[in-house]
Amino acid sequence: MPIHFYNPGMLLWLWLVPAAAVLFIRAAVKRKKALLAFGASGRAISRKREAFSACTALALIVIALAQPAWNLQEQQLQESGRDVIFLLDVSRSMLAEDMHPNRLEHAKTAILDCVENLNGDRVALVLFAGSAEVRCPLTVDYDYFRMALRQASPDSIGAGGTMIAHALDRTAEKLLSPDNAGMQDLILITDGEDMIQGLDEVEAVQRLEDVGVRFIAIGLGDRLRGSRIALEDEETGTRAFMKHGNTEVWTKLQSETLRRMTEATVNGIYFDVGNGPLNLAQIYRQIMTNAQQASTDKQVMERYEDQFHLFLSAAVILLLISNRWRKTS
Repeated sequence: MPIHFYNPGMLLWLWLVPAAAVLFIRAAVKRKKALLAFGASGRAISRKREAFSACTALALIVIALAQPAWNLQEQQLQESGRDVIFLLDVSRSMLAEDMHPNRLEHAKTAILDCVENLNGDRVALVLFAGSAEVRCPLTVDYDYFRMALRQASPDSIGAGGTMIAHALDRTAEKLLSPDNAGMQDLILITDGEDMIQGLDEVEAVQRLEDVGVRFIAIGLGDRLRGSRIALEDEETGTRAFMKHGNTEVWTKLQSETLRRMTEATVNGIYFDVGNGPLNLAQIYRQIMTNAQQASTDKQVMERYEDQFHLFLSAAVILLLISNRWRKTS
């Protein structure tokens, strides 16, 4: 029966088992020398079984952490639906706290709520700032999508700034297909601040029509006064506001940029959320009222059954009974 490990890197820690065995042996030698120093009347307690059980338990714990699995099973994941691609701005301006707790975390919560209401739709996640990366390709494995979304932060993208047009082109290149025309939704969530000169956003969104995409833009942030960008030092936990030179940086929602983008395409829709609550699930339900549903190929996910609990249980039992295995000699 083949054994599959979901986290095989943990097996490298098996070196702890022989190391622990060496420590037990050294301790036994020291005890024996100490008893000899007291004379023949000393009574030695043999801990061979205790050492064996402890080392075996340690090995079982390491194996459990490697997530062993067997008994391969197939599961039908998909029947029908649309392709929903979330294009999320993770630039530092999204750390502004004019939404609770900030724009980025508010957007992530709204996306999670939206995904909870999807049924049979493939989802994908693209993060962008000064560059763009596909963090979750089109899939119906919602758990994987949620994991990728929860990890999204300004540190997810190496290049700072914001390049919306580049993100759109990257998404079209990697995830969109003319074969799925009319069945693809691209949801852009951003404050609209394009800080880097480059490709034109309007031209980029117009190119989406070539692959039959419905473009939905969500604008976040205070559009009038704006907000400062709060930064926290990971080591000290102290908070400060982002500065350009000696001046604090204030960021506002750039509604006009997003409006021009949605007006440039037939299927463009813009929602000016501002700094109010973002109910993305409700927004998408309204859009989907007349949306075209299309059959897609059934996807089968092959997955081994997790068996780590067997090894962990055995380790706990060994540790509990190890004291009973001491014998007096």
